[in-house]
Amino acid sequence: MEIIAHEKDGDKILLTSDYCPNPAMKNAFQTQFFTCTLRSIELCNQKLRQYVVSEEAMFICLHVTIQNHTNEILTMFKEDFYIRFDDEGPFEPEEEFDVAHQLPDTYALKPNETKRGCLVFIVAANTKRLTFSYTEYFDDDSEGKTYRLKYQLRK
Repeated sequence: MEIIAHEKDGDKILLTSDYCPNPAMKNAFQTQFFTCTLRSIELCNQKLRQYVVSEEAMFICLHVTIQNHTNEILTMFKEDFYIRFDDEGPFEPEEEFDVAHQLPDTYALKPNETKRGCLVFIVAANTKRLTFSYTEYFDDDSEGKTYRLKYQLRK
């Protein structure tokens, strides 16, 4: 897994010290409906396109691939995924604001269709640990399993 850090003297690619218990799935999880793969994490600092956050915060883009492995159309929402950083959160992705390949607020996946895109979050500028999560919710309002991918961004 790569973490791409944008810095004043150029982009740096960092390797994660991942502590996921299953090395075969350290960058992906499979639910009963879809598989989500986290392809890369992009630390964007305080500016993303024309949007700027304070010095205490930074944008982070999670580049994902989602594959529907059912025989039905699967409706997905940006709020399906969330992050925690250090001991803060959970936080939902930011609204769609014209970042290249940003996943829309709502989208549908046809049977066996794969969609690539990014989810944009705002985190503290000094974030050290990141957890990317998805929790299953069913039509009867019951809650299923929570899937987590954990990364250490900095020591």
